Amino acid sequence: MAILVYNGPFDSAPWVSALQQHLPEEEVHVYPNIPDKAAIEFAAVWDHPAGILADYPNLKAILILGAGGDFLLKDKNLPDVPIVRLVDDAVVKDMAQYCVYWVTHFYRHFDLYRENQSRKHWQRLEYPPIEQFKVGVLGLGAIGSAVSQSLLAQGYAVSAFVSSARQLDGVEIYAGDDQFAQFMGTLDVLINVLPLTPATRHFLNEERLSLMPRGAKVINISRGAVIDEAALLALLNSGHIGGAALDVFSEEPLPDHSPLWQHPTVNITPHASGQTYVRSAIKSVVENIKKMKAGEQPRPLFDLTRGY
Repeated sequence: MAILVYNGPFDSAPWVSALQQHLPEEEVHVYPNIPDKAAIEFAAVWDHPAGILADYPNLKAILILGAGGDFLLKDKNLPDVPIVRLVDDAVVKDMAQYCVYWVTHFYRHFDLYRENQSRKHWQRLEYPPIEQFKVGVLGLGAIGSAVSQSLLAQGYAVSAFVSSARQLDGVEIYAGDDQFAQFMGTLDVLINVLPLTPATRHFLNEERLSLMPRGAKVINISRGAVIDEAALLALLNSGHIGGAALDVFSEEPLPDHSPLWQHPTVNITPHASGQTYVRSAIKSVVENIKKMKAGEQPRPLFDLTRGY
């Protein structure tokens, strides 16, 4: 039997090489060069063309080759097989590190120091005790939890908003729609880690973003469309939002004509907060393939109804 690999706009060759190294008994083929569709048992994919996975009659599972799986929601003809999320501790640590960096950037006024440098202006800026600097995490899954714990380790005051009550040591939890305004109203920095689903598209609209105190900052590491970019831009222009660190966008690459490129209070990175490296991510893929070939349940599973 065989494994199908499709890595979207990225190079599939490293995945093929790693799979052949770790699973030498398996044939590995890169879509669309599939000599025998009936031989395909596993599809390891990222942002695949909608509909192609229905062509494999013996497919046992779909394995996602990156963080998130919102691209699967565009495929209305997915086969009824388990969809396995990619869990890579290295990616999670990188995303947490990214957030710590930008929170510290805003907390210590490094954005203002850069502006002062351009004006050759020498002035020290005060900042509050770190335990008074309030960082809110929107979404508390594996990545949101790791981000929260990393910020706690630095000494920041960390809160999180979740749809239903749960606990995470050291984190102040706000749960349910009736507590959202209270959550947003306390923040110096908001970090968005919500997955993109039909329910979360433009969740952070002008009304919700305006709930933050004037001058608060925004960090986005999940998906661009969770934020209404036009609303964010309007609030940045008015000064209600004091700055942003954006790693993801509704359209990627970010078009040349986007005003976000030149905005003086926006920091842009090219969807790089947590990159998937085959060298570490292959472990999760291989372990789950071995589990399924042994008749065991893969984990964790992606829930199409919830979008994560």
